[in-house]
Amino acid sequence: MMTRRRRQGCRLAAVMLLAACWWPLPAAGAGGQDFSRLCEELNKSGFTILDSGVAYGVPYVRVKVPLGFSVTSFCRRIPTFEANFNSCRNRVAFFNALHPSYVKTKVAEPFSIVADSIIIPLDLAKVPEIFPARDESLAHHDKYLLVDIGKGFLALYERGNLRRVYPVSAGAPGKKTPLMDFRIQRKAETHWSTIYDTLMPWALLLRQPYYIHGGALPGRDDSAGCIRLFTHDAKELYHQVEVGTPGRIISTPKLEKIYSAPFCR
Repeated sequence: MMTRRRRQGCRLAAVMLLAACWWPLPAAGAGGQDFSRLCEELNKSGFTILDSGVAYGVPYVRVKVPLGFSVTSFCRRIPTFEANFNSCRNRVAFFNALHPSYVKTKVAEPFSIVADSIIIPLDLAKVPEIFPARDESLAHHDKYLLVDIGKGFLALYERGNLRRVYPVSAGAPGKKTPLMDFRIQRKAETHWSTIYDTLMPWALLLRQPYYIHGGALPGRDDSAGCIRLFTHDAKELYHQVEVGTPGRIISTPKLEKIYSAPFCR
């Protein structure tokens, strides 16, 4: 059986998974799995539910999004999310690796949503388990970066304990980010790419020409092969790791289970 100290450690690690805050909601049914209130709000708001499932232990529905859509506008239209606006907006954005204010347009632009649908988490009290809270194989590393380009997230471990999780955008089709082991070779607060003639803030060189750096995340793989974080996340990560910090780039499936529509029927 798990000891009290270990349970407390796991809960603490889980809380640190997200940049956004979670809050408890009263369970409407057995096990807290009655999502009828939120489903009714989605239907009344005119969003088409495409499918549903479980991602990282959290039940979700995928909804079709119209032109002019942003995470911010979505949360304003759903009463439950509007009541806890900042936290809900950040959580939906985190799940989809989107900036809350990016808008869907007809033409792909640097700060636009290209996808026609997004994932909406239903259980507002459940913290997603994207990476394990403890990885014994990493316990001998002071710090370790695990980048999962399949899921679209980066994990920072310290002595095997999960400390932070960041959404990422990896290489677009035709410019895939390679799977590899690495050590940070160089750091630069402002790096100018001579290959693509663009600024790469808070850059961490993995190996030429691949960096972790700040930039735009449109909700899909969009880079030329680098690992792109939101600029504020890249800055935070930059100050937490040093030259020589090891890591690995892997690719595992994004979602756990997809159903035709067991939620929000």
